[in-house]
Amino acid sequence: MNTFPRIAARAMPRPARHALLGLTLALGSVLPAHADLFADNDARRAILELRQQVAQLQQAQQQQAQQIQQVRSSLLDLNGQIEQVKGDVAQLRGQQDTTVRQLNQDVAKVVASQKDLSQRLAPLEPVSVQIDGKPFTVQPAEKAAYEQAMAAFRGSQFDAAASGFKAFIEQYPASPYIAGAQYWEGNSLFALQRYKDAITAFQAMIDDHADNAHAPQAMLGLANCQVELRQLHAARLTLEHLIKRFPNSEAARTAHDRLKKLK
Repeated sequence: MNTFPRIAARAMPRPARHALLGLTLALGSVLPAHADLFADNDARRAILELRQQVAQLQQAQQQQAQQIQQVRSSLLDLNGQIEQVKGDVAQLRGQQDTTVRQLNQDVAKVVASQKDLSQRLAPLEPVSVQIDGKPFTVQPAEKAAYEQAMAAFRGSQFDAAASGFKAFIEQYPASPYIAGAQYWEGNSLFALQRYKDAITAFQAMIDDHADNAHAPQAMLGLANCQVELRQLHAARLTLEHLIKRFPNSEAARTAHDRLKKLK
């Protein structure tokens, strides 16, 4: 324990000791008050800082709320735009469906018109045919007329066949069917025992188409007509000419047999 203050105090005069004691008491009462004052200032400062932080937080919350509201407004606008786009797309789809449907109807009309036109033009368009192994182009009506006359001949309707071939020759004199028409007309007339008319048909075919595949048979038919008309000399000349002109033909072999019978 430090005894120096006590010794010093005892050494002081009494009035000085009383003054020192008073000063000490005064200081003892003043120091705690200042300490309390310092503590209150710190608390106030802390409260102010907290209030500032709270204010800052409130301001930040307000700003965040405003931003959220702006985002919500933007989303609402965006949703509105999306709905508008959906409506536009639906309208465009409807227009597209209408356009496609109309286009399909127009295409169907065009196809139907083309089909109808093709059907009407078909009888006028040339067709390709094979005649005696060679390709030709003929009119549909021309082909039909020839085939109709041939059908009559195959059906033993010789009168209709003869008339059909005669009409064909008059209507289509340049037809590639003309040699066949003359030949089968001669055969139709021979079947009708119209031998003079048959001779005319066979002779026309021989004169106009001497190199045709039907020419040997046409000469044989001509000779047969001459035999039926008792034109035997003419028949022999025709058969001899046939053998000389087409020696390797089937008609030539038949002509040899006929000549033997005519002698």
